[in-house]
Amino acid sequence: MKPVSIDKNQRRIREMFDGIAATYDFLNHFLSAGLDLWWRRSAARILAPAPRSRLLDVATGTGDLAFAALAREPSLHIIGVDLAPEMLKRAMAKAEARRIVDGRYRVLVGDALHLPCRDGSFDAVTIAYGIRNVPDMGAALQEFHRVLKSGGRLLILEFSLPTHPLFRCFYLFYFETVLPAVGRWISQDREAYEYLPASVGAFVSPDAMEAIVQRSGFRPESVTPLLGGVTYVLTARKP
Repeated sequence: MKPVSIDKNQRRIREMFDGIAATYDFLNHFLSAGLDLWWRRSAARILAPAPRSRLLDVATGTGDLAFAALAREPSLHIIGVDLAPEMLKRAMAKAEARRIVDGRYRVLVGDALHLPCRDGSFDAVTIAYGIRNVPDMGAALQEFHRVLKSGGRLLILEFSLPTHPLFRCFYLFYFETVLPAVGRWISQDREAYEYLPASVGAFVSPDAMEAIVQRSGFRPESVTPLLGGVTYVLTARKP
């Protein structure tokens, strides 16, 4: 079998997510049994953004983390940045359906390595399941650091692998066999749903991520595993 490429060329990533945009939300919810929404709500709870603060949601996709944050604190002003225009179209359609039409959530096509934002302009930067897809994680973290105010917070929500051996075995079977098969059948995109488990398996551990964040100038606060370590929330602060 041909090995799965985890090349993170940004054109490839954009085209991949544009290609699955129409089925992205359905598959996220179906393949995780709705847990993806709980994970984002948990991240918003851990972040606990202050009223009227400004938040930058990088790799915003179809907006679910931003909407979880707004559900917790409706006075937020959030800008969502993503490479994939088709994903952003669906994010804005969801914002309109939720009657978030007063400028509290806006979107920009943009790259995590070159954020279209001024220095020190946000109280928080969040990224859900996107840091794994950037070609230069250190450069992305430097950009997050640049656009944050002093004292501002970074939140990373990302996949990892369960630590319990039996659960890990079951999870890997599902993640590497069942999920790609169902994903490519529904989305008609083989590449995207083979890339997902391959990219998670090749990615750094939560402990390594915490160390990388610290080397990028942040002060780590917490790493919170969810569902036995299937995913985790990392928070850090810009001194």
